[in-house]
Amino acid sequence: AALRAAPTVDAWRAACDERVVSYADFGIRLGGDPTELPSHAFAAAVQGALEGDGAALRGMLAADVEWSSPLGEAKTTKEAMKLVEDAAKFLGDARFDAYAFASDGGALRWVASGDWPVAWRPRVLVGGRTALRFDANGKVAAVADDWDTEPFDIVKKQAAPRVWDVYDLWATPPAERPCDVELDTFKAGKAPARLVRTHPRLVLRATLDDVSNSRKQRLASALPDFAFSKKTAPTAAATTTPLQTSVEALPRDGDSPLVRRIRWTLPVPSTAGLDPARPTLPALSADLTDGSLELGVAANPTLAYELEPARHYVSAPFSGDAQDPEADRLRKDLIEAAEARGLAVKRGPAGGPPPAVLRKWRAKLGFGDDSRLIYAMYTTYFDGIANADDLCVEVEAPVAAA
Repeated sequence: AALRAAPTVDAWRAACDERVVSYADFGIRLGGDPTELPSHAFAAAVQGALEGDGAALRGMLAADVEWSSPLGEAKTTKEAMKLVEDAAKFLGDARFDAYAFASDGGALRWVASGDWPVAWRPRVLVGGRTALRFDANGKVAAVADDWDTEPFDIVKKQAAPRVWDVYDLWATPPAERPCDVELDTFKAGKAPARLVRTHPRLVLRATLDDVSNSRKQRLASALPDFAFSKKTAPTAAATTTPLQTSVEALPRDGDSPLVRRIRWTLPVPSTAGLDPARPTLPALSADLTDGSLELGVAANPTLAYELEPARHYVSAPFSGDAQDPEADRLRKDLIEAAEARGLAVKRGPAGGPPPAVLRKWRAKLGFGDDSRLIYAMYTTYFDGIANADDLCVEVEAPVAAA
């Protein structure tokens, strides 16, 4: 059955751009209320069990439920509850956020996260899919979990300390670093390239229109002032990565001046969940000020929490800036490589040509315990492998991966 909350990436993207109220509301707009599905109740019950209240989940499971998962196997309610309880004990502040549901209630997609139990407390994330089977009494008779990431890769890519984290461990918390799902590898020009799928994230999105028509202004190089909270905090409760920047040439009418829209996408700590209308998120200031606005080289600022859907990117390592001429050359190589492999390159969110998306994996975005952005930092350290930034173009989901 099709996943109701996300029948197409384009539909989800359009809804997000319209400031969708919540991931559940997105499903309602497209027909049907996912909150009425048993899979939605199951996801809520799992989250309740992770928080220490397993009554709802226990009540949903059949006595002889079979639960298969990379975490282990269970064949009774007691064993199944122990799987969830052990996960809650192992991971700190564990979350289970479902974001798409099959129309028959028999499957759901989700992102799970938690603090890994080592001294530096890295937060790990994994996406996956769960298939459910119900018995004649409406109880859950079988649960089959399928993870997008192998457990070893979670440890290797997210829990293991990176050089920069070791260097500044006591200055900033290790950044949440989600695992892309690698679908293919090839060449883009002379650069090694990958086709990857990302997981949905709650993000803080800031935009500005660059009306200077000049690369010299370098407006995309730094976050605008209005992205940061005016409320001070002694230290960050969590840091995230990557900082994502794109520059899109907006469609022009006749001889109208060229305007480029800069979009900064900042992943919010996964402890905030996936709902951009969650009551615990702080209200964003309506006073959107920045030096570029005062100088008249930028216009139309926006700032909002949004649900960033799963996306497919063709990416290659890149160590420059989003407005470097080299970025445009690599962008063209990526587009040619994607099209050569039969991939459809997506136009920009505003309808302009496909923009380059720079993902700064060497950036750390510091958030307070109320999910306010309080600082951003960037290191020039590069170990040649793990700390590489990358430049991407977005493509339609391949048929085999849709």
